[in-house]
Amino acid sequence: MADGGPFTIQMTTLLTDEQLMTQVARADSAAFRQLAGRHLTRAYAIAFRLLHSREDAEEVAQEAISKVWQKAAAFDPARSAFGTWFYRIVTNAALDRLRRRKTPAENLDDHAEALRDTAPTGEDLRIKADETRRIRQAMSALPATQQMALTLVYYEEFSQAEAARIMNITTSALEALLFRGKKGLKQRLTP
Repeated sequence: MADGGPFTIQMTTLLTDEQLMTQVARADSAAFRQLAGRHLTRAYAIAFRLLHSREDAEEVAQEAISKVWQKAAAFDPARSAFGTWFYRIVTNAALDRLRRRKTPAENLDDHAEALRDTAPTGEDLRIKADETRRIRQAMSALPATQQMALTLVYYEEFSQAEAARIMNITTSALEALLFRGKKGLKQRLTP
């Protein structure tokens, strides 16, 4: 069994992200596909929550996973877990894209009609869609670092310690961003 057959696939699924990165650093495309399969969906979700654009989120997720391949040799498991390293790449790429935008974050009112066409009818769903739109607009008005902190902790459910590592800040700095972010949301959402 020269090619390893199913045994190779089974062994690959048992490897940790850090072990897979060692293989990726040796240009192992199967290990790279395994890592991408484990992390691309969450990378897209994080980028989408920060950018509010499917196209931008897809591009950011693809850019981030490409950087994993390109910079695999630079990854140091002694400094951070793969997830921390990778999601820092994702959030930094999303923040860079936010900074490059010449206009404020996309106004979701422009897409309200499309959302109504695809959503089931009913008063409860309309109220929920309106609340979601208002929250997204309020989030978009916050500074990018507050958006990122809120997204990582409350939407992606990272612990505060993990989110702080991803953002490359202290836990107390993250707590301050969360406090200011929640305060900003409350001000924008309270009539």
